[in-house]
Amino acid sequence: MTAIVLASPPLVPLRPAAVLGMFRDVLESSLIERGVAHGLELLGPSIDFWHDVGLAELKRMAEGGNTLAQAELAWRFAMGDGVVRSYVEAQRWATRSAEAACGAGEAVLGWLLYHGHGMPQDRAEAARLFRAAADKGQPRAIDLLARCHFFGRGVAEDKAAAVRLWREAAGLDVATAMFSLALCLYAGDGVAMDRAESVRWFRAAADKQVVGAWFMLGQCSMFGLGVTADPAAALAWYRQAADAGNRDAQFELGEAYAGGRGCAAADLSEALRWWRAAARQEHGRACLKVAHCHRWGDGVAENKSLALSWYRRAADLGEVQAHVWLGECLEQGEGCAADAAAAAGHYRIAAEAGDPQGKAEYGRCLLKGLGVPIDVARAEALLRAAAEGGWTSALGELERYWFAAGERAMHAADPNPARAMAAYRKAAELGHRRAALMLAECLRHGVGGQADLPQALLWYRKAAALFDAKVALGDMYFYGWGVARNSREALRWYEQAVAQQEDAYAMYSLGFCMLHGQGAARDIDAGVTWLERAALLGEVAAQYELGSAYLRGVGGDGDGQRALEWLASAATLGHQQAQAFLERIETPGPLN
Repeated sequence: MTAIVLASPPLVPLRPAAVLGMFRDVLESSLIERGVAHGLELLGPSIDFWHDVGLAELKRMAEGGNTLAQAELAWRFAMGDGVVRSYVEAQRWATRSAEAACGAGEAVLGWLLYHGHGMPQDRAEAARLFRAAADKGQPRAIDLLARCHFFGRGVAEDKAAAVRLWREAAGLDVATAMFSLALCLYAGDGVAMDRAESVRWFRAAADKQVVGAWFMLGQCSMFGLGVTADPAAALAWYRQAADAGNRDAQFELGEAYAGGRGCAAADLSEALRWWRAAARQEHGRACLKVAHCHRWGDGVAENKSLALSWYRRAADLGEVQAHVWLGECLEQGEGCAADAAAAAGHYRIAAEAGDPQGKAEYGRCLLKGLGVPIDVARAEALLRAAAEGGWTSALGELERYWFAAGERAMHAADPNPARAMAAYRKAAELGHRRAALMLAECLRHGVGGQADLPQALLWYRKAAALFDAKVALGDMYFYGWGVARNSREALRWYEQAVAQQEDAYAMYSLGFCMLHGQGAARDIDAGVTWLERAALLGEVAAQYELGSAYLRGVGGDGDGQRALEWLASAATLGHQQAQAFLERIETPGPLN
């Protein structure tokens, strides 16, 4: 079986919504974190000084009234940095510092209030403290205040204001503000989209060791967003971020190796290694990729049971598509005993989450009663919704269902032509060609309702890719059934029919038109040739027409012997005109 990983669609860049989702995860995971890896510092240029101050000396300075020391001590208690974490102590020291109007203390106290650590959560007060610290020139407080505005926490949501604040903080060398500003420019959120400027700020943040910026530079380099596409450079950025533990970069690195982008050749084993690394950090799509590899044996030994467990893990992480794959495994009994009800349950979860494939699969279950009671109306609604969502093959399920229903009704021990015709119409309206042909036949011959030749012609045209529809269209135009008689159009359809299938009746019809100049200039030789081919296949009308032609001497002198042979054959097969002719020539007297 073809490897599902390598057969997957081409890589696509993260959509702005996905970037902002990642943005939210990053910023909300911890509003303030110490260390250049996160680009957040509280105490300004003197951070290195405070970092080197021992705990005993720091306490002495804090107790002596040094407000910056109080803020640093509060921060250490909040983070458990060199001391046992204590939000109570953090609150005590941050409050003393903030009451003395120290910007750093206000920022720490704001963070405690924002998260509700050691005191009731109060984001409005947190935002007020961030504003107070920002007004005192605390660059990091400006960054924190921007976050409040961006997410509407403690203040009215105002993304444009957030962008302005981040731009101010970025200009003051705050790494996370640089990164946040770049993300907004990349996604066009709170500011006009400007990928080129976003790259400049990503680079500035990357220079300050912001891991997320390394990942985003990989995205921009891979897809040429704000910079010339350079897969090799993208791979280097991804690797740098992946080595630092960024799960999104690990996933994208796996994607790059799977598709051979930015590297010498595709390497599924290396791709799997990075997908596993991302999966260990609960990256849902990476879990899906690992599951696919185990299911199909791509880059690892096939193991359906292990694949199932990875699909479950991806589903638990919120990957909607994982429910579709879980449903498929459970339905087919891959890695487990087949369980149609459980499969339908997973399809339903995916469907209710809006996944087009999930809608298609759950609709199929409802249509056929696979693990759930049959509900045709709901099934049809889901399958149509799936098709509208881009899963176009969903309509095929409906087409096949209604056509099969029509066939059952038509060929049952107690046939119901009206029900059959209604089912054929449903399938035909969805594009089922055979159903369109059957509907046309019903309308032409008045089966299941009143005959309607113009409507029959319309449905024959919709089924025109089928041989039988071509022949029927030829007849409709030749005889003027439901349309003005048009020999030229009839000839065109007969020619197409013969080109598609060497059918005796189609060849007879084509030969007749050519012999008699119907729809084109008369071509006796071609006409006789097609009639002979049809006659040899047992087409009785062709045998009679050919015998008559030979008797008349068409194309030369008459050939009575051949004429009588073909007329006799036609008569033997029940052709009444041939029988009457032979009776006349056997009776003494004139033939006419």
